[in-house]
Amino acid sequence: MKQRKCLIAGLPDAGKSTYLGALWYVINNDPNKDSFMLKASENNPPENVEQLVHLSNKWMRVEDMDRTSVDVSNNISFNLTPNEGGEDFVLNVPDFKGESIRQVITMNQPKEFDEWCESSDTLLFLMSDVKPGRFADDYYIDEDEVEEEKTSQQDTPSQESIPEFDPRKMPIASQNMLVLRFLAEKKQFSKVVICITAWDKVMSAFPNKSPEEYVREEAPALFNFVKYYFPLVMFFGLSAQGEEYNYEEYDGEDGQKHKRVTKECKTRLMNATRKGSRAFVVADKEKSFDITIPIAELLK
Repeated sequence: MKQRKCLIAGLPDAGKSTYLGALWYVINNDPNKDSFMLKASENNPPENVEQLVHLSNKWMRVEDMDRTSVDVSNNISFNLTPNEGGEDFVLNVPDFKGESIRQVITMNQPKEFDEWCESSDTLLFLMSDVKPGRFADDYYIDEDEVEEEKTSQQDTPSQESIPEFDPRKMPIASQNMLVLRFLAEKKQFSKVVICITAWDKVMSAFPNKSPEEYVREEAPALFNFVKYYFPLVMFFGLSAQGEEYNYEEYDGEDGQKHKRVTKECKTRLMNATRKGSRAFVVADKEKSFDITIPIAELLK
């Protein structure tokens, strides 16, 4: 059996857990799974099947994924088979938390992450936001405001120490570039795929753009950076949820306000799940409900 190691990485809120939950559900339960590029192998169950089942049940029931600050990874192994025939292979996925991955910016990442970078063959990188953000000099300031700013700076006592650097305050595009640079310098991956997550929201705003066009036009610095380090990269749009969840507030037993997905949203998405028309990917401008396509691309 072939063994491939795929590093799935992304910043916090990039949608990695949602994708893993959706992926495990559809390759086992989707009514159209026989037409997918990849399917779950019948020969060997996954090592951490309980974790996969937990994620897929959360996804199926239209519930938010659990959040955790634990930085230790739980390795997940998918045993996959090409639907067109061929040898089974093991796809090993380290389930690193997004915050662990962001720590490479300050060089405080867990040592296990370095080890996985060095031993991985391919990279699937998820991005939930590519826009570069805005800076102070993007805004027009008239002369009076400039003078007020100078006076304010003169009246403010000088700081005795420089504030501690916090990468969370950086634009998301900059964070993604720094993480990708680290990955590129750590390992020469044979294949790299980048998925822009929450693609349903992007499609609503930019209905006629492919994922690659979207990144190139909305974040040109990020796009050129990615193409420089990974010339053969492929871009996909990914909507693992199917659509943005709608929420409502309710009073919990603890006397506090909580939020939950509305009944109408749950019903709509659970119906789409049963029909096999919920989670989807977009390659170029082609939409498909086969969310195994990005992984299949890595294995070509």
